[in-house]
Amino acid sequence: MKVFTRALGPVQANCYVVVGNGHALIIDPGDAFDEVEQLLKENNAVLDAVLLTHAHFDHIGGLDRLIEKFDVDVYMNEKEFDFLKDLHLNGSAYFQVHIQSHAQPKAVVEGKQKIGNFEVSAKTLPGHSAGSTVFQIGDDLFTGDVLFQGSIGRTDLPSGSYAQMMESIAYLKTLPHDLKVYPGHGPATTIGQELRWNPYFR
Repeated sequence: MKVFTRALGPVQANCYVVVGNGHALIIDPGDAFDEVEQLLKENNAVLDAVLLTHAHFDHIGGLDRLIEKFDVDVYMNEKEFDFLKDLHLNGSAYFQVHIQSHAQPKAVVEGKQKIGNFEVSAKTLPGHSAGSTVFQIGDDLFTGDVLFQGSIGRTDLPSGSYAQMMESIAYLKTLPHDLKVYPGHGPATTIGQELRWNPYFR
């Protein structure tokens, strides 16, 4: 499996294109990027679906253009369906931008499930937002804005909670040390590296 990373949008949120066995998933399309078609073509892959770790504006900015072009399903935590159109819930109102999505998402279920050609395990880990969800695909963990290299996501936006974030981090600390982490912003890391260096993991 290959993971391609593109930092997109006004705050450079990470968008991931996960490719394996001729199929692909896109996680958190923060803005449109023309090379997605070229990436799929170069890897002889078809796009199966889009996953959202959460629905803040910097992770959904390219969603509508993507699904208009590829006509694929969008999966996310149902707790944040309303965020897609609500400028306050998705945070765009606080940053003087107007970002909404008119997608009709499907609810991702807790635990293991098949999405397209991929086995995906989903776990709701609130704190950054009520429906923040991490996705594990193989040995790769996509954490959105729950966990960053050396830090964690902010908890002061609507539906955020520091207490819930600490509970979520406590769960992440129990995962295998060699699990590779692809965060919503910044470079990739591993659970083991965060156990050594992240002050919130102590």
